[in-house]
Amino acid sequence: MSEEKLVRVSDVMKSHFDTIDGKLTVADALRTMKHVETKTLIVDKRHDDDEYGMVLLSDIAKHVLAVDRSPDRMNVYEIMTKPVVTVRPD
Repeated sequence: MSEEKLVRVSDVMKSHFDTIDGKLTVADALRTMKHVETKTLIVDKRHDDDEYGMVLLSDIAKHVLAVDRSPDRMNVYEIMTKPVVTVRPD
């Protein structure tokens, strides 16, 4: 019998991530993604009692480009996922 190795979140998680303000446009998010070569951005909290959001490249494709909306006229907060579900590294 083979024993399966337990994979922890800390083994596969990214320790550094890039953030963006939700009020910026989707075009700004695309420029940020291009600059840092990533497919995911964490959307900052608006205030201390708020939750973090997340925008993926696939969200932009599905909610902006596929429905022929302008990335310059849509804000990140309109298409982001919020709240972000988190798990402990261990």
